[in-house]
Amino acid sequence: MTGLPNPTQLLVGAMAFLRIGGLLLSLPVIGDAPTPVRVRILLSLALTIGLYPAIPASWAPDLATDVLTISSYVVRELAIGLIVGFCARAAFDGIMMAATVVSYQMGFGTASLFLPDYSEKMDSFSAFHRMMVMLIFLTLGLHRIFLTAVIDTFRLIPGGGAHLTGSLVSIIITLTGGILAIAVQLAAPILVALLFTMAAIGLIARAVPNMNAFLMSFPASFIIGMVVYIATLPFFPGWMQDHFISVQEQIHGIIRSMSPTTQP
Repeated sequence: MTGLPNPTQLLVGAMAFLRIGGLLLSLPVIGDAPTPVRVRILLSLALTIGLYPAIPASWAPDLATDVLTISSYVVRELAIGLIVGFCARAAFDGIMMAATVVSYQMGFGTASLFLPDYSEKMDSFSAFHRMMVMLIFLTLGLHRIFLTAVIDTFRLIPGGGAHLTGSLVSIIITLTGGILAIAVQLAAPILVALLFTMAAIGLIARAVPNMNAFLMSFPASFIIGMVVYIATLPFFPGWMQDHFISVQEQIHGIIRSMSPTTQP
């Protein structure tokens, strides 16, 4: 029986599992409803086993084993994973918000479909945009940013030692406020093109009163919007790489703000 892990090792493994599980629970795609709970648990367990040798030996010194202290460990470890996962989800929400704004202007607001993996109704243009974004994201290997963030949490935040400070709240507010800025930045080229398109249709309707401007607006908006979208699509990989590099810096700032070693 000497090969069995001691209670401290089991507690360390359980805390690491909670931290990784909280992250996977709040990540896009993996944390969405269609991914079975068993898959998330098994993936969290696999990552915990894989990352366990990389956890520093001094990561969880002098862990107490009373019920109240262990309960505080559970809350803190889950909070770390959920906060980092929230940052990842916020990075995608701005990109998806841009597609929602554009699709409404293109006339897709009345034609929606239910996407189980997004847990809500979404128009076809937003669904197409989301698929393209995820393909670019995985092709560029940007998912490694979040794996690196997990390793950074073990390196900078000791087990059960997370601190929730005012700087953490400030970074989260800045990250959340950037969702609208990202949406406007991505949607601006198409919105400007659609604005000129509507203005042109209005002028044509005034010059040719017999023309049905309403029937003309949908195909014109769809064609112009798709042309501009396809024209800007080659710039998406470079933009996404820069965007997620900034997200990585924000996540690292959040991790440092929760680390007791960087507190004043």
